[in-house]
Amino acid sequence: MREFPASPITALVDESPLYDLGESYAPHLTVADIVDPAGLARLSLGYGTSPGDAELRALIAARLGVPAGHVLLTTGAAAALFLVSLLHSDGEILVGRPCFPPMLDAACGLGARVVTVSARFEDGYRVDLDAFRDRLSAHTRLVMFASPQNPSGVAITRHEVEAMLTAMSRRCPGAVLLIDETYREAAYGGRPPAPTFAALSGPVLTCGSLSKAYGVPGLRIGWLTVADPRLREQLRLAKFNSSVCCGVLDEFLAARLLSRADQLITARGTLMARACATVERWAGEQEGRLQWIRPEAGAFCCTRLDPDAFGPSELRRFYDRLTGQRTAVAPGPWFGDSAHVMRLGLAYPPADQLEQGLAIIADALPP
Repeated sequence: MREFPASPITALVDESPLYDLGESYAPHLTVADIVDPAGLARLSLGYGTSPGDAELRALIAARLGVPAGHVLLTTGAAAALFLVSLLHSDGEILVGRPCFPPMLDAACGLGARVVTVSARFEDGYRVDLDAFRDRLSAHTRLVMFASPQNPSGVAITRHEVEAMLTAMSRRCPGAVLLIDETYREAAYGGRPPAPTFAALSGPVLTCGSLSKAYGVPGLRIGWLTVADPRLREQLRLAKFNSSVCCGVLDEFLAARLLSRADQLITARGTLMARACATVERWAGEQEGRLQWIRPEAGAFCCTRLDPDAFGPSELRRFYDRLTGQRTAVAPGPWFGDSAHVMRLGLAYPPADQLEQGLAIIADALPP
């Protein structure tokens, strides 16, 4: 029996810290925020379709600038990553790190040969294109990156993607590039999100979901955009054979949400901008003990404890102090990064709890 690696990130959904600075989204919406609950009474709870609800796919396609037929609904972006990995697990899968842990764990659990290319805090988490080219081989079947990246919130540029596609066309012309855009629309304070790669020509797939930018992770709705009809049909069949369809209640609520998406995104962007400013001000007060990278999108940011001040024992004491104060952060090793790095969720807790949690982190730092 193949085994999936244990993932400490499950603590973010299975435990309840007092100060939760480990989450990656802003506060949740409720059903009442999306639709009049009385309107649900007439919804039939039979099976949906394997591609997904036509209205919802059209709404997603309109936001991405692609034909509705290119959109396949999935049970969250996690299922999208899993299905694409499943279909390409007969070769090498190259994954950009740091990354969302299940992106890597799913590929490993499927028995694929996984190759990684790492970006670094000190380089602003830009893609190392030279290392990327070196990691490709004739056996590469799938390349997976996120934009914006988790845990830094740094987006991949079009130049970087085009350079990756050029290298793939030379080393592994049959491979596809999957870009996880789950955090793309989680922009700050009315700023437009980074352009999607969904309409980019070439062997490019994208995935996204309503979990992060929209704050409804309980609606397990994600999607893939796939221009290649043969690959899209194989993914649809893989979805059908594993889960048949998404939940019709989830699809119904998701369509109601996306019918007023701009209003919701704007309100959440304002909240995240205020929270980001709070963290930026706090980070500037730490007198060099802690560095941070300003995120381009996402309800989180990446910080790094000064490697010169934190040896192994100092790191243990730091995290023990946070645990003692029931304060959660997301340590770098969860994402394949250094133990000196941690992701701070900046918009999930209310403003007063964010400031209290940041104060606890500051108190845990060495003088």
